[in-house]
Amino acid sequence: MIDYSSGVPVTRQVADAIRADINSGRYRPGAWLPSETQLTQIYEVGRDTVRDALALLRAEGRITTVRKRGSRVVDKPSREPYSVPSGARAVTRMPTPEERRDLATPEELREFGGVPEGVPVFEVAPGPRMHRRILRGDRVELIFGDPQDTD
Repeated sequence: MIDYSSGVPVTRQVADAIRADINSGRYRPGAWLPSETQLTQIYEVGRDTVRDALALLRAEGRITTVRKRGSRVVDKPSREPYSVPSGARAVTRMPTPEERRDLATPEELREFGGVPEGVPVFEVAPGPRMHRRILRGDRVELIFGDPQDTD
């Protein structure tokens, strides 16, 4: 199942395997994934590897994780395009506690206390005189350059 000689990081292989199970319908939207302990046994890897793989899937918006309950599959994520202005600086990072609250939906506030853990944000700084934007990484797709460009 996991090929240590492939050159593909083990974390990525585990995430790819879980994603394939989600895409095939083995785990449908709303279904709970096996526990971290069960996933370590299924893929014969360490807990940190499983946690990192789940973090990748959370960052993609494929799962949410509820502390002490596990990880659940969400509907296929839809991402809004966001055009990054020419010359802007964009970085990806984890949100602060305040940003987790500010960017959360009312349902997420009730269930998780904010944006689910592991969901990154994009910080876009267009220029010195323009305010920076903080965008949820699971809700937007950054588009760089002129949106009219079609190579």
